[in-house]
Amino acid sequence: MAKAKKQAKRYSAEKRKEILDFIAKEGRGGQTKAVAKYEVTAATIASWRRKEGGLPAISSTGGGSKELRAVEELASLLKEIATTEAFLAKLKKAYKKAKTKL
Repeated sequence: MAKAKKQAKRYSAEKRKEILDFIAKEGRGGQTKAVAKYEVTAATIASWRRKEGGLPAISSTGGGSKELRAVEELASLLKEIATTEAFLAKLKKAYKKAKTKL
């Protein structure tokens, strides 16, 4: 006998709002805590947040939340550090080569 599919759990508008408010109040890690506390999947929460405009728009122009802009700034700084370190390595190599000529 085939196993019946599990019925999808339905949440009222009030319950969705309660969960989304909990996530907003908790801040970083709030969604993970909500998944455990309310026994709702992360995909479901993400869907609700997209529908209600609660997720920042990802854009390379710096739009979205403060956190997203901070992450973009950090990525930019890491790239600049890597470029500077590569240039420094090149200078050190040239210095070492010039020093051997003495």
